[in-house]
Amino acid sequence: MSSQDPTAQKPSADRPLFHAGSLHRQFAHEIVRRLVDRGYVAYYAGGCVRDALLNLTPKDFDVATDATPEQVREVFGADHTRAVGEAFGVVLVHGRLAKTKCQVEVATFRTDGSYSDGRRPDWVVYATAEQDAQRRDFTINGLFYDPIAQRVIDFVGGQIDLGNRLLRAIGDPYARINEDKLRMLRAIRFAARFAFELDPATRKAIEESASGIQRVSGERIGTELSKILEHPNRQWAWSELERCGLLAHIAPELLPVDQAELFLQLPDAHLELPVVLAAMVHPLGRRSPETSPPNRPPSVPEYPIPSQTWPTALEAIQLRWKLPNATIDSARVCVEASCALANPKPLEWSQVQPKLLHGWIDESMHLAQALCRLHLWSDSGIQTFKERLAQPTHLWNPEPWIKGSDLIRAGLKPGPAFGKLLSQARSMQLDGRWTSEAMALEWLASAIREPERFQKPERFQGPEQEQ
Repeated sequence: MSSQDPTAQKPSADRPLFHAGSLHRQFAHEIVRRLVDRGYVAYYAGGCVRDALLNLTPKDFDVATDATPEQVREVFGADHTRAVGEAFGVVLVHGRLAKTKCQVEVATFRTDGSYSDGRRPDWVVYATAEQDAQRRDFTINGLFYDPIAQRVIDFVGGQIDLGNRLLRAIGDPYARINEDKLRMLRAIRFAARFAFELDPATRKAIEESASGIQRVSGERIGTELSKILEHPNRQWAWSELERCGLLAHIAPELLPVDQAELFLQLPDAHLELPVVLAAMVHPLGRRSPETSPPNRPPSVPEYPIPSQTWPTALEAIQLRWKLPNATIDSARVCVEASCALANPKPLEWSQVQPKLLHGWIDESMHLAQALCRLHLWSDSGIQTFKERLAQPTHLWNPEPWIKGSDLIRAGLKPGPAFGKLLSQARSMQLDGRWTSEAMALEWLASAIREPERFQKPERFQGPEQEQ
């Protein structure tokens, strides 16, 4: 798009674009004021302007200026500045306002050289505000705001695209993508976040450049996909990623969207990444062919659940997206707990309770309810477990009445039988077979005298325990 005369829109006096109540906004305003007082041009830039025009509260503020990094440090002093990207003209200005720590990135207007690594410019040249806007990724992110004159400065048509709810690359979309391949994922993330349409030319460039996403590091891909999957509009975004040909390169281990039936059952609400990953790899995440609509009776799975490939898929995604171990461990917890909670066959409390000791209880409940919706199972068992979990913790997770020290005092030595006896004792306590510690100790004495009478019955196993 050819550059246009910057349109200065002055917000009305009774409805300013930025509210004065935010300390971080006040801090950013003070930075702009001091730069302007020293004779420089300075504006709010990028996302904070976009969010304010969408009536959203900006998370942070960035300032763009014609002052060089050296001049910025001269204005604010060495004690209040830190170079965070000086090669690209970025200085962090930090300080306190009303005893609150504040910081703002101040970037010098620039144009970028070539992008040989597909991520960062090989060099930058300091430039004008208009040239700086032209180098940015999408029109809605290329806006400036002058807080002194209270006017929006738009060189790229971002305000029009905001009004039309359109996500469009600035200038040549192929060039913007070639500069940083991650912009393909960012385009879909922004469109999903704001419920915007993708500009046809931008979409075409993404489709024809999709294979280039393989040049992007797993960490950067994982960060973008985590934001996409946690957002309420994840289903639309995931469909767009598939439609544009990106999923085959960034998540080949996961099912196509139309087959990810449990994923499609997730609510349109913010969810943590482990819950979404659990839904995407869940061993019960698809209806069986014989129980698919339209004539589909409620199905009852056989337990233990076949492992199939879900743990392998999680491990592959972790390696591909460079996710932390805690995220994958939590996803496993959600899979295993939801299997126990949603099981339409009655389960003893001792078969469910151990699955709930690693946290993620509410999230596993939501996933279990989604399983019930998918398979037309009754959720009465889930409701019963909810009532139990609403009790004080010491009631649903009581202190063991029989401990290892009790077995040692009775003359037993640690070993396989030792552990089995403890496990059986714990199950009997959780299932209410005893009403007092004295009964438990009496059972222990009998179990030691006549071990053949107290063989542990077959118990439920989670999908990870299948031999």
